[in-house]
Amino acid sequence: MKTRREVLQGLIISIGGASMLTACGNVAEVIASDTGAQALGFYSDQELALVARISDLLIPRTETPGALDVNVPGFLDGLMSQWADSNTQQTHHRLLASLGQMLGDDFVTATAEAAEQTLQELDTRAFEGGSQYRGYRSLKGLITQSYFATEAGALEEQHWVASPGRWDPCVDIT
Repeated sequence: MKTRREVLQGLIISIGGASMLTACGNVAEVIASDTGAQALGFYSDQELALVARISDLLIPRTETPGALDVNVPGFLDGLMSQWADSNTQQTHHRLLASLGQMLGDDFVTATAEAAEQTLQELDTRAFEGGSQYRGYRSLKGLITQSYFATEAGALEEQHWVASPGRWDPCVDIT
């Protein structure tokens, strides 16, 4: 049986997406980097620690898997190393450096309560406005989109159902 991603990929190709994807060389496939023993393709160790801490605070493990359980940092690493162009990569590195400064040197190693408070204050300031927080808003969007693109995020958190309600294959169109 095909996965949801394989079905969507097939649909994109079948409705003309193939002509757009040929510019990329082939259908791009983003595979999450293993954040364990294997070397990452994009993030430095400090950047990975920052992204992992922010991801864990934004989407913690509850009765459903959290961002770290589904390897959101590894997915973002794969996305940036395999998909993003050099301008996007440089912008993302600058964003993480700026966020590191905004959050402080001890953010990654701080207690969960202190880190959560710091991130909550940044989040409040970021969504009250100000272009200096655009990078944080962008990263938060990437983290949440990456999480909900996973099987656990879609099925367990959002309770996605392929065919909600009753399916009737033969209905008269009036």
